[in-house]
Order: sequence, then C-alpha cells, then structure tokens
Amino acid sequence: TVCTGCAGTTCTALGQECNDPFPGETSLGDWVCLCVAPLTGDAVAAGAVCRVDECTELTCTTCEKGACTTLGQTCDDPDTLASAANGWICTCPPPSVGTGTGAPAACTLDECVATCP
Repeated sequence: TVCTGCAGTTCTALGQECNDPFPGETSLGDWVCLCVAPLTGDAVAAGAVCRVDECTELTCTTCEKGACTTLGQTCDDPDTLASAANGWICTCPPPSVGTGTGAPAACTLDECVATCP
C-alpha cells in the first residue's frame, strides 16, 4: 500500500517511494522508503540511503560500463552512493597503465616493462 501523511512526505521529499506493507493501526512504524530505479536501497520508518553502481547502470549515457569496456578497460565504482556521481574509474589492461575517473583512461605502455612477443 502506498503511504500517505507524514511517512509518505518523508519519502517523497527525498524522491523516494513509500510503501506500508501492513496498513492499519495495529502495525505502526513499519512503512518503508524505497529508492527509485535505477537506484537501490530501502529503510524502515526513515529515508533510504540510495546507491547506484555506475559501471553496471545501463540507462546512464556517460557512465555505463561500455565507456570502459568498449576500449578493453575495466570499470570500477568505488563509491556507489547516489550522491557520488561520476566517481567510476576506468583502468587500462596490463601491460598498459593508466586510469580515468569519470572517463575512459588514457593508456600508456612502458616498453621497458612490457612483455616482448
């Protein structure tokens, strides 16, 4: 059941959905704030901490894993808090070195350490 009143306001003020799994006066304080997709997270009787892994989120046009993987790089999102946008990191495949935060890495190859064919 969708929440109304104070519980619903708490969630909607944060851009979240509110759900009361057991509506009625005998079950108070069990309402849940739910993050809206693509964000994930929920909390009982409070605003949720919403997270998103920008390396796997396919609806993002600039941060989706394709920005790294199409270049043969790996993608890692060390901080999945929704407020930490564009913190994903592309890393070059060995023996190349380099990383890019919020963008593909500029890879370089040190010929002194690279393996010869």
